[in-house]
Amino acid sequence: MKPPKKILVGTDLSQSSRAALEAATYYAEAFDAEVILASVFDPTPFVAPTVIPGPTDLLESATREIERSITESLEKLRDELFADRADRVQLIAMRHPSPGDAIAELAKEHEVDLVIIASHGRTGLRRVLLGSVAEKTVRLAGCQVLVVRAGKDED
Repeated sequence: MKPPKKILVGTDLSQSSRAALEAATYYAEAFDAEVILASVFDPTPFVAPTVIPGPTDLLESATREIERSITESLEKLRDELFADRADRVQLIAMRHPSPGDAIAELAKEHEVDLVIIASHGRTGLRRVLLGSVAEKTVRLAGCQVLVVRAGKDED
């Protein structure tokens, strides 16, 4: 494996994904790499917008608000973890129904050398129902993927 020059870190902004962020700080410094902090979200409600009476602007407004909030959180993480190299950190808040697919797409689009994500440690039925972002990213990314074990969030 060649030393990474561009690293993509996928985060859902949970405490569990903190391990991936900390690993990224280490690799970015060790290899003087650029970093992309990415968070994928899907604001689509459980009921299709065409079924809900009223303006569809409501969904778009909510989507913009979610994106703004996620971008602010990513800015805080950048300032906290990458303060000395903030100019080499790109932030992406992306709307997509599948985080694993989205991270893989971003990895290809930005030609990254390494993707770092955390595994939430779900097993059994929860993994089957929720899917595995880490597993899908490993399959689809087209580059090296480092999956960092993380503790579970409080539910």
